[in-house]
Amino acid sequence: MKLLLSKQVKKFMGMVFVVCLLLAVVLNTAGYFLGCKYISVAAAMVEVDKYEVRSRLLLDAVDELGVCTPEAAAKVWAEGLQKRNGAMQYSVMGSSLKKEYLKQLSQYNANWVTGVSSPWITGYKITSQTQTDSGQSVIGLSFSTATSSGPAGDYRADLTIAKDGDFWRIIKISAEEGLRPYMGIPG
Repeated sequence: MKLLLSKQVKKFMGMVFVVCLLLAVVLNTAGYFLGCKYISVAAAMVEVDKYEVRSRLLLDAVDELGVCTPEAAAKVWAEGLQKRNGAMQYSVMGSSLKKEYLKQLSQYNANWVTGVSSPWITGYKITSQTQTDSGQSVIGLSFSTATSSGPAGDYRADLTIAKDGDFWRIIKISAEEGLRPYMGIPG
């Protein structure tokens, strides 16, 4: 079936298209100069770029920071689990573990909020600490969880922590399956 349109209808539709196109250009331009990312594609792209740069700079800065004892590395990581903060967990990891963790966070927790709303981690404690022949420290942690109805179980993790320059960093994490969602990894 062929749709027949008169020259006047075609001309009107063409003018409507041109007016809409001009309106879109004017709005995008105005939004860009006014910095309104909600009406300007260009302003939105500048905003995205700004946050990408900021994130990269923060990640680079974190690589230059660290903790001075194996116990401090374990505590920062455990606090990160309890507070559902992937950035805290990331901050005390060694470089190869950080790369792996970034991939996991990008895939499963792009906003870096880890864990689940229920059950939540109510506390943790260091249960063991041993030194290896190579000077690494292996720290065992126990995490308690609860729901609104009460205790929901305990989970265990073992962290292998090594000296990296002036700082101690986690180079290996062995955790029970039930602790995986709190680490930002699907169960």
